[in-house]
Amino acid sequence: MSGKIQSKMFVEPGTILDILKKEVDNGFRHLVTVTAVDLKESIELIYHISDLEGNIKHVSTRIPRDKPEIPTVTTLIPGADFYEREITDLFGISFYGKQTTTGRFILPECYPPDSPPPLLKNVDSNQVKDTLAKQETCEFKATALHAPLSPESVVVPVGPYHPAFKEPEYFSLVTDGERIVKAFLRIGFVHRGIEKAAENRSYLRDIFLLERVCGICSASHSWCFVEAVEKLLGVEPPSRATYLRTIVAELERIHSHSLWLGLVGYWIGFESMFMWVWGIREEIMNLMEEISGNRVHKSFVTIGGVRRDVSDSLLRKIQERTKEFGKQFENLLDTLVSSEEVIERTKGIGKYDIEVARKFCTVGPVRRAAGELFDVRKLEPYGAYTEVDFEVPTEEEGDVYSLIKIRVKEVLESINTIHQLIEKMPSGNPVPSRYFMGTVPEGEAYGRIEAPRGELFYYVKANNTHNPYRVKIRTPTLANIQLVANILEGYSISDFPVIVTSIDPCFSCMDRVTVINSSTGEKTVLPVKLLKEKRRR
Repeated sequence: MSGKIQSKMFVEPGTILDILKKEVDNGFRHLVTVTAVDLKESIELIYHISDLEGNIKHVSTRIPRDKPEIPTVTTLIPGADFYEREITDLFGISFYGKQTTTGRFILPECYPPDSPPPLLKNVDSNQVKDTLAKQETCEFKATALHAPLSPESVVVPVGPYHPAFKEPEYFSLVTDGERIVKAFLRIGFVHRGIEKAAENRSYLRDIFLLERVCGICSASHSWCFVEAVEKLLGVEPPSRATYLRTIVAELERIHSHSLWLGLVGYWIGFESMFMWVWGIREEIMNLMEEISGNRVHKSFVTIGGVRRDVSDSLLRKIQERTKEFGKQFENLLDTLVSSEEVIERTKGIGKYDIEVARKFCTVGPVRRAAGELFDVRKLEPYGAYTEVDFEVPTEEEGDVYSLIKIRVKEVLESINTIHQLIEKMPSGNPVPSRYFMGTVPEGEAYGRIEAPRGELFYYVKANNTHNPYRVKIRTPTLANIQLVANILEGYSISDFPVIVTSIDPCFSCMDRVTVINSSTGEKTVLPVKLLKEKRRR
């Protein structure tokens, strides 16, 4: 359940590592995210930590703006690395004590080092645009090597832009022959400054903005934000609205997992699976359109309810169509668990254990594939999930094959959940009499829900105005992508697409490599065709 932040544990910056160590020892091992808030005189950092019982704590510390530095917590929680690097780029805070030096993470390399970080309150959005527009070139560093390469080593750059991308990203794969020795990740290529933009729009307008963080999980983003705002307002949506939100969220889970299964089929060479799954997925997209009027950005959830009711006849249609969809998916499960092609390309590939999953703060199916029942719907129930019985599938092997089985089983559980919700659907009007256009009283709240890819987290700070003072978003992909960079090591280049796809991000095909002469340091960029010719010679 999302909630209003009634209390925080305030600590001195220099003691943050010791305090978090005590909390980790007490069971609060999961770092949800780190939120930075510019308070003008100082910058507040909030470490949101959780245990496996659904409890969440907020550890707060404040750093002077004229000396923005604090010890890193990556020595205790390695998964904090990307959260800290994001804050360094956007707020200018230095986390000292890191084992490796890093460059830009979110911002482009051409963002001038003497320009103020973009999420500080005294920085205008237009100022950031003007700063970047003046830069003649904006290249990025492709690799981050910390040791000399052997004469046979090459750096294979994957990304950042490709038609297959959903969220562009860039991998630098240091390889020795076909084996991946090290993987480096660089994100931020389509960073749109949504958190900054949210500060300049009303709460109602922000709903439409924030659901565009992800087209596949758009209802999850709008619901998570609205949950936090409703807690600040003390608003309880009608029961029927809560049930309808939950139905849409589970349809979105079915759609997301179906899309993912198709992509896995494509990357393992099982193209008939790709066509089959994406074909039947259209039925779910059609249902979404009938419910909300939109196939992708549903614009269904609003503050205090939903934007439109769903008729009883349409609810029956949803029940009938999802039942038929479930039959087809059961056939798919039988095919997947017995297909030699699927087993050979996924079983034992991208393997990790639960300790590694915890270390990198993974969420969703990625965490559950290693054997831990980590699902916000069970840990901190919200919506109508307390009104239905459903199982959360887990596996023990922590490989791509386990992730396939989990997601197929989750689709079947989602169908079962939808049917229960329809049978128990309460009466009443789920649509607010008027859309919320007012001010939100001063306070802080968080939204935390189980999106298709895993735990989605929103922090909202209000200051008694029409616009939020701060909106922080932590998506499941940011939590899971660190694991991928770690587990790629030791696998072959041919396993790369399957392993990266397994956590359900986006990726590109390899189209060129940089060959490095270790004795001279000379770098040569080659297309794949010429590389193959050189290897044959």
